[in-house]
Amino acid sequence: MRIEIMLDKNQKISQSVVDAFQEEVHKRVTALFPDAVVQVRQVSYTKIEMPGVKVDEDRRRLNDLLQNVWEDDSWLH
Repeated sequence: MRIEIMLDKNQKISQSVVDAFQEEVHKRVTALFPDAVVQVRQVSYTKIEMPGVKVDEDRRRLNDLLQNVWEDDSWLH
């Protein structure tokens, strides 16, 4: 399972924030799906892709997890 998170580079998110976000997402995702690979990068648009996630319930769980990580900024400190 792969999770690819593309963040809009026009939002000017610092690389340290991107790295911290990737670390936190990786930690939380692999707690649920140990074989998952997480990639976060900055491109010209915002998009989340989850190739290999075939079960709708897994997709919902991952979407909720990603939203929770983004809204809970404790990983920034």
